[in-house]
Amino acid sequence: MANNKGTLKYRKVQRTPQAGENAGKKKWYATAVSDREMSFEDFVSHISEHNSPYSRGTVHGVVMDALDCLKELILDGRSVRLSDLGLFSIGMSSKAEDTKDKVSAQSVQGVHLIVRNTKTWSNSELKKLCKIEEYDTYGSAEDGGSTPSTPSGDDKGDQGGSGSGSGGSSSDGDGTVE
Repeated sequence: MANNKGTLKYRKVQRTPQAGENAGKKKWYATAVSDREMSFEDFVSHISEHNSPYSRGTVHGVVMDALDCLKELILDGRSVRLSDLGLFSIGMSSKAEDTKDKVSAQSVQGVHLIVRNTKTWSNSELKKLCKIEEYDTYGSAEDGGSTPSTPSGDDKGDQGGSGSGSGGSSSDGDGTVE
Protein backbone atom coordinates (compact mmCIF):
# COMPACT_ATOMS: atom_id res chain seq x y z
CA MET A 1 0.00 0.00 0.00
CA ALA A 2 1.32 3.43 -0.91
CA ASN A 3 2.06 5.92 1.83
CA ASN A 4 0.47 8.78 -0.09
CA LYS A 5 -1.87 10.86 1.99
CA GLY A 6 -5.49 10.85 0.92
CA THR A 7 -7.84 13.73 1.59
CA LEU A 8 -10.64 13.18 4.10
CA LYS A 9 -13.32 15.85 3.87
CA TYR A 10 -15.64 16.92 6.68
CA ARG A 11 -18.58 19.19 7.20
CA LYS A 12 -19.92 20.78 10.36
CA VAL A 13 -23.09 19.39 11.92
CA GLN A 14 -24.95 20.26 15.09
CA ARG A 15 -26.12 17.46 17.36
CA THR A 16 -27.54 17.02 20.83
CA PRO A 17 -25.93 13.90 22.33
CA GLN A 18 -28.22 11.78 24.49
CA ALA A 19 -25.43 10.41 26.70
CA GLY A 20 -22.00 11.40 27.99
CA GLU A 21 -20.62 14.67 29.29
CA ASN A 22 -22.48 16.72 26.64
CA ALA A 23 -25.87 14.98 27.03
CA GLY A 24 -28.71 17.35 26.20
CA LYS A 25 -26.36 20.12 24.99
CA LYS A 26 -26.33 21.33 21.39
CA LYS A 27 -22.77 20.97 20.14
CA TRP A 28 -21.01 21.20 16.78
CA TYR A 29 -19.01 18.32 15.33
CA ALA A 30 -16.99 17.52 12.24
CA THR A 31 -18.42 14.58 10.32
CA ALA A 32 -16.81 12.72 7.43
CA VAL A 33 -18.12 13.33 3.92
CA SER A 34 -17.72 10.86 1.07
CA ASP A 35 -18.08 13.06 -1.98
CA ARG A 36 -17.35 10.38 -4.58
CA GLU A 37 -18.33 6.77 -4.99
CA MET A 38 -16.32 4.34 -7.06
CA SER A 39 -18.24 1.57 -8.77
CA PHE A 40 -17.13 -2.03 -8.42
CA GLU A 41 -16.05 -2.05 -12.08
CA ASP A 42 -13.97 1.10 -11.61
CA PHE A 43 -12.41 -0.45 -8.48
CA VAL A 44 -11.48 -3.56 -10.48
CA SER A 45 -9.93 -1.37 -13.20
CA HIS A 46 -8.05 0.60 -10.53
CA ILE A 47 -6.54 -2.61 -9.14
CA SER A 48 -5.57 -3.96 -12.57
CA GLU A 49 -3.90 -0.65 -13.51
CA HIS A 50 -1.65 -0.61 -10.41
CA ASN A 51 1.32 -2.41 -11.95
CA SER A 52 -0.67 -5.62 -11.86
CA PRO A 53 0.28 -8.46 -14.22
CA TYR A 54 -3.38 -9.51 -14.13
CA SER A 55 -6.00 -8.37 -16.61
CA ARG A 56 -9.08 -6.50 -15.58
CA GLY A 57 -11.13 -9.64 -16.23
CA THR A 58 -8.90 -11.78 -14.01
CA VAL A 59 -9.05 -9.24 -11.18
CA HIS A 60 -12.84 -9.03 -11.59
CA GLY A 61 -13.21 -12.80 -11.37
CA VAL A 62 -10.94 -13.18 -8.35
CA VAL A 63 -12.63 -10.36 -6.43
CA MET A 64 -16.14 -11.65 -7.26
CA ASP A 65 -15.18 -15.16 -6.15
CA ALA A 66 -13.61 -13.75 -2.97
CA LEU A 67 -16.80 -11.81 -2.15
CA ASP A 68 -18.95 -14.90 -2.79
CA CYS A 69 -16.75 -16.98 -0.49
CA LEU A 70 -16.65 -14.26 2.18
CA LYS A 71 -20.45 -14.08 2.20
CA GLU A 72 -20.78 -17.87 2.36
CA LEU A 73 -18.37 -18.18 5.29
CA ILE A 74 -19.83 -15.25 7.23
CA LEU A 75 -23.37 -16.57 6.79
CA ASP A 76 -22.07 -19.89 8.17
CA GLY A 77 -21.09 -18.08 11.39
CA ARG A 78 -17.36 -17.86 10.72
CA SER A 79 -15.16 -14.81 11.14
CA VAL A 80 -12.83 -14.15 8.22
CA ARG A 81 -9.65 -12.08 8.58
CA LEU A 82 -8.68 -10.40 5.32
CA SER A 83 -5.02 -9.72 5.99
CA ASP A 84 -4.57 -6.19 7.36
CA LEU A 85 -7.97 -4.98 6.13
CA GLY A 86 -9.99 -6.40 8.98
CA LEU A 87 -11.93 -9.20 10.58
CA PHE A 88 -15.35 -9.73 8.97
CA SER A 89 -18.17 -11.44 10.85
CA ILE A 90 -21.92 -11.33 11.27
CA GLY A 91 -23.78 -9.75 14.15
CA MET A 92 -27.39 -9.54 15.15
CA SER A 93 -29.78 -7.33 17.04
CA SER A 94 -32.64 -8.70 19.07
CA LYS A 95 -35.49 -7.52 21.20
CA ALA A 96 -35.21 -7.81 24.96
CA GLU A 97 -37.01 -10.72 26.58
CA ASP A 98 -37.97 -11.00 30.27
CA THR A 99 -36.43 -14.44 30.77
CA LYS A 100 -33.71 -16.57 29.20
CA ASP A 101 -36.31 -19.15 28.12
CA LYS A 102 -38.20 -16.53 26.07
CA VAL A 103 -35.15 -15.78 23.89
CA SER A 104 -35.62 -17.53 20.54
CA ALA A 105 -35.01 -17.09 16.83
CA GLN A 106 -38.10 -14.86 16.82
CA SER A 107 -36.27 -12.49 19.19
CA VAL A 108 -33.76 -11.69 16.43
CA GLN A 109 -34.74 -8.43 14.76
CA GLY A 110 -31.89 -8.10 12.27
CA VAL A 111 -28.46 -9.20 11.17
CA HIS A 112 -25.57 -7.02 10.05
CA LEU A 113 -22.01 -7.18 8.83
CA ILE A 114 -19.30 -6.39 11.36
CA VAL A 115 -15.84 -5.27 10.27
CA ARG A 116 -13.24 -4.92 13.02
CA ASN A 117 -10.19 -3.07 11.88
CA THR A 118 -6.64 -4.17 12.50
CA LYS A 119 -3.59 -2.36 13.81
CA THR A 120 -2.53 -1.05 10.39
CA TRP A 121 -6.15 -0.05 9.62
CA SER A 122 -6.89 1.30 13.10
CA ASN A 123 -8.59 4.67 13.38
CA SER A 124 -5.40 6.35 14.61
CA GLU A 125 -3.31 4.84 11.77
CA LEU A 126 -5.89 5.88 9.16
CA LYS A 127 -5.88 9.43 10.54
CA LYS A 128 -2.10 9.56 10.03
CA LEU A 129 -2.61 8.62 6.39
CA CYS A 130 -5.00 11.39 5.42
CA LYS A 131 -5.12 15.12 5.12
CA ILE A 132 -8.32 16.57 6.64
CA GLU A 133 -10.14 19.43 4.90
CA GLU A 134 -13.52 21.10 5.31
CA TYR A 135 -16.02 20.19 2.62
CA ASP A 136 -17.77 23.51 2.20
CA THR A 137 -19.65 22.91 -1.05
CA TYR A 138 -22.20 20.53 0.53
CA GLY A 139 -23.94 22.70 3.09
CA SER A 140 -23.21 25.68 5.25
CA ALA A 141 -22.04 25.53 8.84
CA GLU A 142 -25.12 27.48 9.91
CA ASP A 143 -27.61 24.89 8.66
CA GLY A 144 -25.53 21.95 9.85
CA GLY A 145 -25.55 20.27 6.45
CA SER A 146 -28.33 17.89 5.56
CA THR A 147 -27.30 14.29 6.14
CA PRO A 148 -26.18 13.19 9.61
CA SER A 149 -23.29 10.76 9.79
CA THR A 150 -21.23 9.21 12.56
CA PRO A 151 -18.32 11.50 13.43
CA SER A 152 -14.90 9.94 13.40
CA GLY A 153 -12.97 9.71 16.63
CA ASP A 154 -10.00 7.92 18.06
CA ASP A 155 -9.58 4.19 18.57
CA LYS A 156 -11.72 4.23 21.72
CA GLY A 157 -14.77 5.70 19.99
CA ASP A 158 -15.00 8.50 22.58
CA GLN A 159 -15.97 11.23 20.15
CA GLY A 160 -18.71 13.73 20.84
CA GLY A 161 -21.53 12.26 18.74
CA SER A 162 -22.79 8.75 18.46
CA GLY A 163 -20.37 6.05 17.49
CA SER A 164 -19.13 2.58 18.07
CA GLY A 165 -16.47 1.73 20.59
CA SER A 166 -15.35 -1.17 18.38
CA GLY A 167 -13.32 1.09 16.11
CA GLY A 168 -15.79 1.09 13.22
CA SER A 169 -18.93 2.86 12.24
CA SER A 170 -22.54 1.78 12.21
CA SER A 171 -25.29 2.21 9.67
CA ASP A 172 -28.63 0.57 8.93
CA GLY A 173 -29.75 -1.51 6.00
CA ASP A 174 -27.92 -4.05 3.90
CA GLY A 175 -24.17 -4.05 4.34
CA THR A 176 -24.34 -2.66 7.85
CA VAL A 177 -20.92 -2.11 9.31
CA GLU A 178 -20.11 -1.92 13.01
